[in-house]
Amino acid sequence: MTYWAIDAGGSSTTALLENGTRWRRGSVNPASVGARAADDDLRELFRAICSASGDRMTTGWLATATVDAGTVDANAPERELDRLTRLAREAGLTGTVVISRDIVPLLVAPPLRGRGVAVVCGTGSGFIASDGEREPISVGGCEYLGSDEGSAFAIGLSGLRAGVRGTDGRGPATALSTAFGGTSVQDLARSLAAEAFPKSTVAALSSVVCRCWLDGDAVAGEVVTGALTDMVDGVRAARDRASLTGSWSATLTGGVFQGCPEYAKELGARLVDELGADEPTLVTDPTAMVLASLRSYGSAVPASLNGWAWTRSLGGNG
Repeated sequence: MTYWAIDAGGSSTTALLENGTRWRRGSVNPASVGARAADDDLRELFRAICSASGDRMTTGWLATATVDAGTVDANAPERELDRLTRLAREAGLTGTVVISRDIVPLLVAPPLRGRGVAVVCGTGSGFIASDGEREPISVGGCEYLGSDEGSAFAIGLSGLRAGVRGTDGRGPATALSTAFGGTSVQDLARSLAAEAFPKSTVAALSSVVCRCWLDGDAVAGEVVTGALTDMVDGVRAARDRASLTGSWSATLTGGVFQGCPEYAKELGARLVDELGADEPTLVTDPTAMVLASLRSYGSAVPASLNGWAWTRSLGGNG
């Protein structure tokens, strides 16, 4: 039996086998790259896992932002589960797969072990929390039109707009007006608006905004401060809705934290100072956390995760 894990983020997707073998592909989120590209990349990862396992039965955990227990449309998770299961079978995988939202393993794996707040800040953002007794609650995670405050997309978009305002005189002068390179900030904004799926490209601008912040640009500093406040608000809402009292902590993971450790450090300090959290843990390898969750539970999803993680059979005779 081969154990595998996939962490599917907004901009990239990583697969990990228990022997340490890794593969990295683009996003498998249709909202980021379109349905065809998303399907193709995920099917390719499934095929790589199948080949590496020698076509034997496997047990895997796929953590992806494309499924969410909090949707109003009760059929939406089932449709997405059917899509993901179909792609795995088409690639030749057999055995079982656990499918959950990408943030769920961060809550159930050490160090939180089901109690605390898990925070994702990558292309998008989201929060999930539990007091360790009741089922988790979710905050955010409604894609970039409904949420994703504090994320790479939010930082990139705010920085882009600040650069345009600084250039045409509607806002204060800022390094963001020229920091994105190549073309003018106005032309960059127009070209991004013409893209069918600009989410990942806009999110990539966040690294420039963070660099300008660290270099002392006041406008970039305002953008980052606003993003951090949004993140604190998200953690506060998750904590309160989960009725977390006493000692509690958070795990932080995602591309913004990894690309700009100063952002993670500042958020951690604010969670301690403003919300009374214990020192948060920065997770630099979320795919390993998915694999740790799989090793803890196998395909037997605990009752507390009913409606948050689903086990699907891929067939096969061993």
